[in-house]
Amino acid sequence: MTKVLVIGGGIAGYCAALAARRDGAEVTVVAKAPGATALYAGGMEVVDDLDAILAHQRHHPMTRLGLDSVRLASELDIAIHTLQLALEKDGLKFEGTWRTRGVYSDIHGLAWPANLVPATVSGGELHALIGRRVAVIGIKEVGDYDAASTAQALKELHGIEAVAEEVSIADLPIAASLTDLYGRRAPQLSHNRSTAIAYPPGFTNLPQGGFELLSAPPSPHGWRLQQAIALGIVKADVTSFENARGRITSAQAGDRTIRADAFVLATGKHIGGGLLGGHMTAEPLLKLGVFHDGEAVTRMGTRLQHLQYLDPAEELRSGVSTDNRLHPLDDEGQVLYQNLFAAGALLGGYDYSGPCGFGVPILTGWLAGRFAAKLQ
Repeated sequence: MTKVLVIGGGIAGYCAALAARRDGAEVTVVAKAPGATALYAGGMEVVDDLDAILAHQRHHPMTRLGLDSVRLASELDIAIHTLQLALEKDGLKFEGTWRTRGVYSDIHGLAWPANLVPATVSGGELHALIGRRVAVIGIKEVGDYDAASTAQALKELHGIEAVAEEVSIADLPIAASLTDLYGRRAPQLSHNRSTAIAYPPGFTNLPQGGFELLSAPPSPHGWRLQQAIALGIVKADVTSFENARGRITSAQAGDRTIRADAFVLATGKHIGGGLLGGHMTAEPLLKLGVFHDGEAVTRMGTRLQHLQYLDPAEELRSGVSTDNRLHPLDDEGQVLYQNLFAAGALLGGYDYSGPCGFGVPILTGWLAGRFAAKLQ
C-alpha cells in the first residue's frame, strides 16, 4: 500500500486525500492552520469556460495538465461528485455542478456567481426568486447588518419583491454582531406572507423556504467548510524534508518524522504560507521555482515589480509551476523530485479569486492525490 503525505489543510489537500484514499493509499494530512479556504463567502466558483482556458491560457494549471476538455470534464465530474459526498458525510451538504452557474446575493444585496453552494444557500438563487415575495430577516440587536438596505438592493438591482422583517433575539450580547448569530436556531416569523425568507448566515434549523445569504469573512460558511475538511488532520508545521536520489523520503513536522512514498504539497498561497511575498515571491519549504506567466520570477528583475506596482493583483498570479503530472519544477523548468506533487492555490498562472478559484484546487488536488497513490 502506497503511503501518501498531504501537506495542507485546505480544499486542495482535502481533495488530494480523498483521491489517494479512493485509489487505495494510506493517507496522512498535516496542516499548521486553516488557509484561504476558511475565508470563502459561501459560493464556490469552479470554472467558467473550460475550452477558452485551454485555447488561450497556456500557463493555466488546467492547461498544463495536457488533457483535452473531455478528459478534464470527466475528472471534474468525478472529483466534485466525490467531494460533495464526502462533505455531506462530514455534515455539510453542497448543491450544484461545475457545468451550471447560479447567482446569489450577499448580505448587502450584491450578486455573486457560484457553481457550488451549501444547501442552505441554494434556495436563494436570484433568478429563481424573480416573481416571489422575499422576506429579508433583520435582527434588532445586531448593529453590523441592515436588512432594510439589503431588501432595497434586491429590489433595485435584481427586480425581486423583497421586504425587510425585523425580529428580536433577547439573549444576544450588547452591541451584537453577525458572528454572534452562529449556531443559533433561526427565528420564526409568526405572520409571514413571503414564499422565501433570506437569513443572515450562521443560523441553524432554517424553516421551509428559508435560505442563507452569502457573507464576506468572517463568514459562517467558511467556518463550516473548514470544520468539515479539517476532520482527521494532524495539526503540525512541516519545517523540512529529507531527500535522496531525486525522491523525498520524509518530512519533519514538529518533533515527528513522517515517512511516505509520495508527498502532495497543497500549502496555499500567501495566507496559507505556501508562498512568501515581498521583494520576490518564494516557496519556503523546498525552494521550488516560482513563475509568473511562464517565466521564473528570479529572471524577471524589476519588470515584475513594475507590474505589481501598476496592479497588485499581479503578484497573486505568481506561483509554482508543474509538468503534466503535477510535479513541481525548479527555476530552470526541471522536475526536482519524482514523488512530489503540487496542487491548489500554490500554483501560479490563474486568478484564485476568480472563476477558477475552487476549480483549480479541486481538480489539481484530486489529480495529485491520484498520481501520488499510483506512484508504486
